[in-house]
Amino acid sequence: MVPRRVAKQGEACGIRFEPEETIFLMFSSSCRDEAHFQNPDAYDLTRDTGPAIPFGAGPHFCAGAAASRCLVARHAVPAALAALPNLRLDGTPIFKGWAFRGPTQLPVAWDI
Repeated sequence: MVPRRVAKQGEACGIRFEPEETIFLMFSSSCRDEAHFQNPDAYDLTRDTGPAIPFGAGPHFCAGAAASRCLVARHAVPAALAALPNLRLDGTPIFKGWAFRGPTQLPVAWDI
């Protein structure tokens, strides 16, 4: 949930918004929005998140979004997997949270 100040009068989903009002946007689905993704609850690092706005949009877009994606996807995950070549998922990841959604359980097994 993120607070935003209404910049100009408008309406969405039958609700009118007036300038200077404070509203709260809920990104409850984020990268698992059922309207945009097949199998939204499956963990998929390759998912095209273009249709969603988990890092915000417009003037409120997170400046670190591209750096975050790059560091995690191109560096951190490959480095961890290279260091632990026999690491594998061993169950179903559990995701929770409404303001900051992420895995709370990620069961793995490592065959030495």
